[in-house]
Amino acid sequence: MKNLMFLSVILLVIVGCNSKTKTETTDNAPTLQTVDTTTADTAAIQKPVAEQLYACPMHPEVQGKKGEECSKCGMELTEPVK
Repeated sequence: MKNLMFLSVILLVIVGCNSKTKTETTDNAPTLQTVDTTTADTAAIQKPVAEQLYACPMHPEVQGKKGEECSKCGMELTEPVK
């Protein structure tokens, strides 16, 4: 009787782990197939983001979009980040 219970518990653990693995691979498969990046696309995406960053004139470590306020002094972010 103990052997039967032990085998049934092991069987349930194996079936449970196996179904979880199938779900993870199924969920990840479409995202791996749809991702297609090239170096030209990456450079085009990153370049505008770097050009849109501005810093506070008094606190250059505070960066954000143009027109936002500095979190330390409240001045407008106007200095372009290089």
